[in-house]
Amino acid sequence: MMKSITSSLLARSVLFLAFVCVTMVMHHVSALPPLNMDGPMTGPGQVRWDSDLGVPLVWNGGNYFMEGDSMIGGNHGTRVAGNAIGGCKPLPCKVIWYLNGQGDPIMYIAWPPKVISCVPAGACEANGNAYIWHMNVVDWGNGSPGSVAAWSMLLRGTPNPVQFVASPTLYFEVNSKFVNANMVVTNGTVFIYGTGLYRASPVYVAMVPAPQIENKGAWRYWTGSSWGEGENVAAPIISTKSGEISAIYSAYFKQFVVSAFDFSGVPTCYMWRSHTPTGPWSRSVIYTDLEPYPWKAGLSGPYGGYLVPDQGNPQPRMFMTFSFWVPYRTYMIETDLSKIGTGEPIFINAYDLKTGIQLTADTPKTHPYLHYKIDTSVRNDLWSRTNQTLAVDN
Repeated sequence: MMKSITSSLLARSVLFLAFVCVTMVMHHVSALPPLNMDGPMTGPGQVRWDSDLGVPLVWNGGNYFMEGDSMIGGNHGTRVAGNAIGGCKPLPCKVIWYLNGQGDPIMYIAWPPKVISCVPAGACEANGNAYIWHMNVVDWGNGSPGSVAAWSMLLRGTPNPVQFVASPTLYFEVNSKFVNANMVVTNGTVFIYGTGLYRASPVYVAMVPAPQIENKGAWRYWTGSSWGEGENVAAPIISTKSGEISAIYSAYFKQFVVSAFDFSGVPTCYMWRSHTPTGPWSRSVIYTDLEPYPWKAGLSGPYGGYLVPDQGNPQPRMFMTFSFWVPYRTYMIETDLSKIGTGEPIFINAYDLKTGIQLTADTPKTHPYLHYKIDTSVRNDLWSRTNQTLAVDN
């Protein structure tokens, strides 16, 4: 009984802290300066930082990409920004980043108090606004799957000028079922695909009419047989052990598509597809790492696998973003969906997300930004592994 009371008090304390933090965040946001997405690419000499994630957002006439912690000197280097945002137009594109006078990212949202990392997890456009799901880490644990404590909040972005604020009513407490989430908007309804305990969670889904996306009381959760009220009724729709998650409606497949890494063994990126938002799901392997966690030095640690919305384009070409813990960098990957299940490579081209530079065997070895051996290894690594891992499993 005492344990139950203690747990209840802890849950309420965390929920209250989340409310206080979200409220405080709303007073620490300023409009971003104008961004000319038709202008020249960010100069490689200016990009002295690395970061991860590359969460995509199609909004305001362009393709935006949000990054997490931005560091000089790799994943354990000097943090110069807690998050970053940039944009461009046609894909593949050279992302123009919001930068300060030192060439470092301008944060689009301030960190809440008592948070040690505040990173994007998913995004969508609804009601003319941008919505970004954010994971707020309060304890990294030992970094292994299942050891991280985090809560989440929803940001609302408005254009002209671009500005983001935290919704005061839409947040989930520590280790809820929607710590990481991504959103699909179709026919006036937002479907939210979420995971709970970081990199150790199955996938859940909720839905809400787009005009009520910030009204948590209007959300309904899939119970396994129907849509019900309250997060506690949500039942897994995909069995996996995942953290970062991506979801779109694919005009090519005419299906809902979910992408995530499964960390139950050797990290493997799967793509699940269904004609309905709740399943049943077919599954394809997109990418497999060579070894399980913990990641070792050198080229290792794939995560992300975010799908860029196709904007209704029925062609098989699609873009994804992948991050690697080493060398702590994000890559934009051009894929051919018609190759899934054929045993042929799904990846067509790879680009460094910071500079837009295409990774090929001819990438200049003396380039001022790219680490030639690492970046070309990433490119070759992606190609060689996907040659052997694209069979449809079920």
